[in-house]
Amino acid sequence: MNKRLLYFNLAIDKNDTSLAFTIDWLKTIGKNFDHVDVISLRVDSEPLVNKNIKIYGLKKSSNKFRKYIYFLKVLRKLTMQNDYESCFSHMSPISIVLGYFYLIKNKIKITLWFTHPGPKSGIKKLILYLAFLISKNVLTASENSFPFKGNKVNVIGHAVNLTKFKYEEKTTPLNNFLILSRISESKNIEMSIKSFISSNILNSSLDIIGGPLNNDDEIYFQYLKKKYQNKNINFIGKINYEDLPEKIKKYDVNISSAGSGFFDKSVLETISSGIINLYKNKDFNILFENSGYFNFENESQLTEKIISLQNFTNEDIKKTFNSVKKNLELNSLETLNKRIESYL
Repeated sequence: MNKRLLYFNLAIDKNDTSLAFTIDWLKTIGKNFDHVDVISLRVDSEPLVNKNIKIYGLKKSSNKFRKYIYFLKVLRKLTMQNDYESCFSHMSPISIVLGYFYLIKNKIKITLWFTHPGPKSGIKKLILYLAFLISKNVLTASENSFPFKGNKVNVIGHAVNLTKFKYEEKTTPLNNFLILSRISESKNIEMSIKSFISSNILNSSLDIIGGPLNNDDEIYFQYLKKKYQNKNINFIGKINYEDLPEKIKKYDVNISSAGSGFFDKSVLETISSGIINLYKNKDFNILFENSGYFNFENESQLTEKIISLQNFTNEDIKKTFNSVKKNLELNSLETLNKRIESYL
């Protein structure tokens, strides 16, 4: 009997800085199954994947309700034609809620992957809670990266393609600063910018790589560009994910002001590349022996951390990355299948 997996996905775009990593997940998980049927709520540029993987989805420009109707039609057809033991939903609680009838009717075990603090209120929070209740298992990356508690919530670490982001040892001075992030108010980008400006480090610059994913993000993006474009702050925008490892080689420090719950892959990718990280989310402390040096709580602390890095020596840099490499491997894409196989 063939092993066939039903796979839900929020969005696929091989050219998007924030979304393209989901393709690596799909390819990796696909190795453990004879067939994988993927229903995505958005497919902007369909990637080359293994022959055993079939992707269904509409373009970003499609109306939201049209996408939902398409999703249900495809799900109905697939569940009539095939037997699935398991469904894996990658960052898409809405897909679980939409597909509830067909999933329960066909006795398909549901596993949700979700690593995000989640919406604070409203319909989106309700949808996430319903998906939590419906799912047999919830997988998340860190202690605080899922907003609800329960025995079904399993912390398994992230799954970043660290082989793409090869370590390159940095040397002082540490003057090239980076924010690698989706442009969203929830990521607290402005705190990073203001602290960098306040540090007033000579001959330094801050580049911001990433872009908005929705209309609210776009408004925030335009606000930031208008306010800060001319102050040694450069908005690079989205870049092709395949080009990202090469593009970030020139940077010395990445800043992440995203708070609790945001166990962002961008922090892991930049650390893997040998880039020092200053971060607000304490969940990243598990990577470092001397975590207090890199973790900050507010804008003034971040400014102090940025300034203090000017006293870093090459030996300090070596010690930092010698201690972090082993812990980083616990969040590698290469070990993903081993960590999730008992849940699928």
